[in-house]
Amino acid sequence: MKRLQSIPGVGPIVAYAYMAHVGDGSRFSKGAQVSNYIGFVPRLDYSGTIHRQGHITKRGNGYLRGLLVQAAWTMVRCNNGGAFGARYKYITAYHGESKKKTIVSLASRLTELMYSVLRNKTEYELRQWKGPEGKVRLLTGKELCA
Repeated sequence: MKRLQSIPGVGPIVAYAYMAHVGDGSRFSKGAQVSNYIGFVPRLDYSGTIHRQGHITKRGNGYLRGLLVQAAWTMVRCNNGGAFGARYKYITAYHGESKKKTIVSLASRLTELMYSVLRNKTEYELRQWKGPEGKVRLLTGKELCA
């Protein structure tokens, strides 16, 4: 639980709930399976040749999913948000995606990040986000208002 709490936004309650429902992650082979287990993946509709992605499946534990969404909000809003904060600002400002959808996608990424921290038995280290061009993107107030 100490390793999980090294991630900004993840406190003792979120870490304990994650450990209680997911465990150490040994039964999963990759982080995407953990997101699927918790219910953060989109619902898929197939009809002939048409493939549509809908809302998240919500098949996992709702309490844990809610805690992870709140942890993502905390991570985005704190000064030590790092890549999550920059990614949130980029997606909402440049792609016009709604804030709530963006937070749910970041909560899914947070789930996979927590899995990798437990799986690799390492502490989380804060990094800056590299935008789509591969350069480090720090958004200023002028860019957000434009």
